[in-house]
Amino acid sequence: MSTLKIDVPRALKPLLAAKRYKGAYGGRGGAKSHFFAEQLVARCFARKTRAVCIREVQNSLRESVRQLIIDKIAKLGLESFFEVVEAEIRGANGSLIIFKGMQAYNAETIKSLEGFDIAWVEEAQTLSAVSLRMLRPTIRNDDSELWFSWNPRHKFDPVDRFFRGEGTSPEAISVRVNWSDNPWFPDVLRKEMEDDYQRDNVMADHVWGGGYEIIAEGSYYAKLISEAEQDERIGRIPYDPILQVYTAWDLGIGDSTAIWFAQVTGMECRLIDYYEASGVGLDHYAGVLRSKPYAYAEHLLPHDVMVSDLSTGRTRLQTLASLGIHARALNRDSVDDGINAVRNLLPKCWFDAKKCEDGLDKLRLYRREYDEKLRTFKERPLHDFTSHAADAFRYLARGLPELSTSRPRDRYSGNRQSTGGSSWMSA
Repeated sequence: MSTLKIDVPRALKPLLAAKRYKGAYGGRGGAKSHFFAEQLVARCFARKTRAVCIREVQNSLRESVRQLIIDKIAKLGLESFFEVVEAEIRGANGSLIIFKGMQAYNAETIKSLEGFDIAWVEEAQTLSAVSLRMLRPTIRNDDSELWFSWNPRHKFDPVDRFFRGEGTSPEAISVRVNWSDNPWFPDVLRKEMEDDYQRDNVMADHVWGGGYEIIAEGSYYAKLISEAEQDERIGRIPYDPILQVYTAWDLGIGDSTAIWFAQVTGMECRLIDYYEASGVGLDHYAGVLRSKPYAYAEHLLPHDVMVSDLSTGRTRLQTLASLGIHARALNRDSVDDGINAVRNLLPKCWFDAKKCEDGLDKLRLYRREYDEKLRTFKERPLHDFTSHAADAFRYLARGLPELSTSRPRDRYSGNRQSTGGSSWMSA
């Protein structure tokens, strides 16, 4: 057999090294999918290989990389070596390429992939934590590899956490690649890119630059948080010992509990801290509050804190009181009213960028639920990992009515001067 000659962009060459996990992430036009497709064809041509090309959801073969692989086979002049059938591509040496959606698998059916050598996950930003957890131990042959290509959405996506988070496996390698790294970037895409940057620079940086999605479609608060960034209301906001601290909680039952820490002066709300955890009792959160050097004004909790625990006969409000946390239970209100209260409060908010980073990221991503069939957003929020931070902030907005119902101050009226200028706000 003849030797294949495949040109590889410089930015993608580190992925030619032997690693179990390989990732390529970045914006549109970076040749990520083309690279993996050519490498897969070359691997199947060189030796018998069984490969599965995966998406989280695949309703039809048209949604897969099947056609891209067929195009690469033609480009490399290997049509006589490969046989293309409806759902498979077969090599003369026994190689096999199939196309699957991960949502079609469960703990039992995933075992059908145990004999495979390569798993390539395209659009991996949509891969769920459950799918990633099932897939990793399933592809287990000697020298087997798992490949991932994706355009980052946000750092909470499982694939981003796996490759770019803390404690990355030494068996994992990833590279960032964008259109500027692609020596074959076509002029037609260059014109599209330039037009997108002119229309919406923020969204274009996500689509083409590979940056995280700043304003998610259907988001409730993303634009208001972007305004806070533009107004330099997100930075270092130290605790002011002269002011007392309000906390607002979303209490999870077998789920996460989120707490915002805020100080109020005049018509400004300073978010100085955020905490979230799961799998621990109320005594843990009481300990967290005691560990901080804050003098507390009031603790704001949702109405369901008044519900009695069947095991103890006490409400969680009573349990918190026994732990030294004397809280106020808010009246039940509609979610829509709470969201409007948050929208009124956010223009008056200043956030500590470091201590509130996790909560801010989740507020930015909090969005309406999407109806896939009707292809439109529903009127209710999507319940996901962002909900606890957003609900806790909603309770803060409702518990501070003088701020959340009043008219916002002019964003450019020199707010810092009214509180002592740079004495409390610094980069």
